[in-house]
Amino acid sequence: MKKVFYLLVFLVGTLGNLSAQMVLFEGTFEEAEEKAKEEKKDLFVDFYADWCGPCKAMASEVFTRPEVGEYFNAHFICLQVNVEAKENANLAKTYRVIALPTMVFIRSGKELRRIEGVKAPEAFIKEAKIALGEELSFDQLYDKFKKDKKNFELQQQLLLDAPVFMSSLQGYDREKWASRIESLFPDYLKNKKLENMVNEQDFTILSMYHSQVSKQDPIFDFVVAHFNEYAQIVGKEQVSGYLIGLNNSYIIQLCKKGDLAYKDRLGRVNRDLKEVYSGITFGSLSVLDAITLLSDATYYLYKQDERKFFENMDKYLAGMGDKAELEDYTQSLEDLSVAYNGNLSKTAYTKSIVWITKALEKEMSPQLRTRLLMMMGQCFQSIDNKEKAKQAYNQAFLVSAEISDKMQMKQIQETIQQCLLGL
Repeated sequence: MKKVFYLLVFLVGTLGNLSAQMVLFEGTFEEAEEKAKEEKKDLFVDFYADWCGPCKAMASEVFTRPEVGEYFNAHFICLQVNVEAKENANLAKTYRVIALPTMVFIRSGKELRRIEGVKAPEAFIKEAKIALGEELSFDQLYDKFKKDKKNFELQQQLLLDAPVFMSSLQGYDREKWASRIESLFPDYLKNKKLENMVNEQDFTILSMYHSQVSKQDPIFDFVVAHFNEYAQIVGKEQVSGYLIGLNNSYIIQLCKKGDLAYKDRLGRVNRDLKEVYSGITFGSLSVLDAITLLSDATYYLYKQDERKFFENMDKYLAGMGDKAELEDYTQSLEDLSVAYNGNLSKTAYTKSIVWITKALEKEMSPQLRTRLLMMMGQCFQSIDNKEKAKQAYNQAFLVSAEISDKMQMKQIQETIQQCLLGL
């Protein structure tokens, strides 16, 4: 088994109320300009193409949101321009449309600001406010901060806005801003002090910029000590998710290094972290038992003790029972393949077949089902059961026909055919 396939989860935003969505002007660019002049508004132009997936995503998932419609309808005449239409060629050239989607804010024929690529609703509205001068751009905010470096509000806003700003940069610009932003968080933390950071904005900053735990970790310990306060402000689930993610990642990191200090860290689950973990369940297992089994399994896996790895995982999955999720199986398969670089024993291949069979009982995308069936074929092939391998590959080929991305479907089917030829 040389490859482990990954599940991509796409989060699709809910559509807004049609009556509150962005109103799109029906007419030419010149007519839209005249309409904007009459209503004393600015012009928003969405340059798109019918084949452009991100353009469709903006139109269906962002333009339709009530909050977007409310703001844009009040401040702009909104127009969509198909760049593939011959009559729009000069307009696309005038506004330098070289990537799609390109969205331009215009006042009296002059560009105020542009957006390239997909933006989330909140970020999209923010871009519009920057175009109108209602908010500062990231560059302007940073220039203001340089003149007033003790201003916590400016530092806070820069840290909150940085991820979205950085996502739009490439090359030298990205490197330049990355080095500037890198020093902001420790300075902010040092000057403002943790005791003054029990609020929603600063929790967001901590969760964005403090993403790894160390043995002596004052930030992690502070949030744990003030768990109930943070939970009241931003919600228990969000605070628990942040702390559990950090703690579990640190435990697994220690396990992979063969550091038995992970056992000391596990002890905190029933002590100061008990309330943090109280919202999750593991079938018939206690939280501590479940996390201990997973941790021990990982420790033995990276010690190349296959028997103890499977022993702990079997206990975990048995305790989970019907509550075992798809990811419980796929993550175990991934860990196994990575630890052994895809070169498993026949016992491991046989065990993997059992896990794949269980995983296939769950709901999943055609892509993942296809890839799990391919993995099953590889496992059967590795234990010299060519007939079962052939069945798995053939089933994978049939399921792959349900994949909507036809290019991806074709590539996968070609790989399956190569696997069948190799039997």
